[in-house]
Amino acid sequence: MSSQNIEVFDRVLNLGQLSWRDHIVLVSLLALMGLFSLTSSYFLTIENLLNIARQTAVVAVLGVGLTMVIISAEIDVSVGSVMALSAVLAAMALNAGFGWIGAVVVALGVGTIVGLTNGFFTVYFGIPSFLVTLGMLAAARGAALIVTGTETIVVRDPGFFNVFAGSIGPIPAIVIWAGLAVVLVHYVLSYTRFGRHIYTTGDDSQAARYNGIDTAKVKLTTLGVTGTLAGFAGLLMIGRLSAARPDMGMGIELAVIAAVILGGTSLFGGRGWVTGTIIGALLLSVIDNGLLLHGFGTSHQEFFRGIVIILAVALRAEEQSGEWL
Repeated sequence: MSSQNIEVFDRVLNLGQLSWRDHIVLVSLLALMGLFSLTSSYFLTIENLLNIARQTAVVAVLGVGLTMVIISAEIDVSVGSVMALSAVLAAMALNAGFGWIGAVVVALGVGTIVGLTNGFFTVYFGIPSFLVTLGMLAAARGAALIVTGTETIVVRDPGFFNVFAGSIGPIPAIVIWAGLAVVLVHYVLSYTRFGRHIYTTGDDSQAARYNGIDTAKVKLTTLGVTGTLAGFAGLLMIGRLSAARPDMGMGIELAVIAAVILGGTSLFGGRGWVTGTIIGALLLSVIDNGLLLHGFGTSHQEFFRGIVIILAVALRAEEQSGEWL
């Protein structure tokens, strides 16, 4: 790996070496939490903080998968639809008597197959991943609508809820499972050879190939794993809602991409960190929660989320060009 690639990798892992643009998101998160705590006595209650954690969990799981993909200089805009398809098929498996283990196999299997399909067309047909996953966004959502007949599938399997909808002490299971997924991806990116290959591939794909890295395999794997995590997120959504809907997660892709970019992952590849993605996801959840507590509805949340996305992309694009501040 070249000295430039090593420098990029070291910068990603060390918080103290990150630019002010990376720190500003954390400062914004803390500032908003302080503001909302002053304007709403309910904001800092344990109940509301757990609500924020639940809301963040699914975006975090999808976000860490997308972090890997974007670091490798690709993108996946189909994660919400893949999550919905995996969830409805897992719910059908539960209601057919396959049990929670069968549901897990179905959800993770479907997510992985779809993710690998995205990777196959991207890597071996040379189609831009944005176009491939945009098509998959529609295809997976359509498949979810077809298999359910547009109906919600209610789940009543006690074994499943013991695993995915319970809690350990005050901590909801959805938060614990999401935390495990986040830690696993962080470990892979930070401490494994494959993680270094992801960074190197995104930073300079041609140089990576010269150094013996199979960049096609790296990109195929990251897209496949992102599909697996989308399937896992579908299980978490069933646990949260006690049901699976074909329209579940519609539009969540924007929130996930925003969290990843806010967290410092470069849209141009080669740079990113899981911790930043979690901070970005928390920032979006705090904004949504704070607006809701102050009587603002979904339309206002979408408006402010869109503004945040524009600012985040502008900030990162400026950082890449180096032409501003």
